[in-house]
Amino acid sequence: MSTTDRRIMTTAPADLFAGAAYYFARYQADYPAAMFDFLTQNYLSGREPAVLLDLGCGTGQISVPLARFADEVIAVDPDQGMIDEARQYAARSGARNVSFVTGKSEELGLDIGPFSLVTIAGAFHWMDRERVVKYLEKVAAHDCAIAVISRHRSNCSPDDWWLEQLAYTEAFWGGFFPAGSEGIRPALKVANDVILARSAFSDIQDKSFPYEHHWDLDSLVGYILSTSKACPGVLGDRRPVFEDGLRSRLSAMSPTGTFIERGVASLLLAARP
Repeated sequence: MSTTDRRIMTTAPADLFAGAAYYFARYQADYPAAMFDFLTQNYLSGREPAVLLDLGCGTGQISVPLARFADEVIAVDPDQGMIDEARQYAARSGARNVSFVTGKSEELGLDIGPFSLVTIAGAFHWMDRERVVKYLEKVAAHDCAIAVISRHRSNCSPDDWWLEQLAYTEAFWGGFFPAGSEGIRPALKVANDVILARSAFSDIQDKSFPYEHHWDLDSLVGYILSTSKACPGVLGDRRPVFEDGLRSRLSAMSPTGTFIERGVASLLLAARP
């Protein structure tokens, strides 16, 4: 499919992460322990009951570690492969208080909640954000917080390979990042904090938690295959060409095959005033 056959996607297509779940579960970097400690101490400990809603839960990176500090967890994702991997993760971890829902965050019912904490990690930009926040106004406890979680990378080494792999991927697709097999990912016109400031959750603060993650070449390629811009279902029969080019580019940057990712896990926290 040529660039001209694609269209800007304003909502997440069904195949946004097609074929990514296996790689997502095995190669995504963990979030820093200090971030989980902060969320637990401020929004779960001492709550009766402590109930977590994790939207866009992926393979359970947020919901499963926090489950041991909550009475109940509801984890939601539209991708069945992600949910299947998350269930396995929860079973291995002994997290029996997690209920998994395959579906869109925008389409949840009002028969759940109230929630002490809502987490949205790396997924808010693909949701109808205003619709989701309006829904949360109805199901969140009065002192609930929404935690929009993202990563901001800087000073990755060697030679800031993070920016290099982004440039390679964008060039591979012809100057854009894909959204599923038929779409183009748009740039956000309105920032997340602006959306939240317009809502009932207008008390906003930022928290950042540094992290460092070490990759070898194979695990790094596995991570990139877990992303929407390069998941196997979106690459299709172009995967061998993409992967060969990516490995060549990364190997040239690090002959030893070692890569360090540095950055912060950023919490955009929104609560009722």
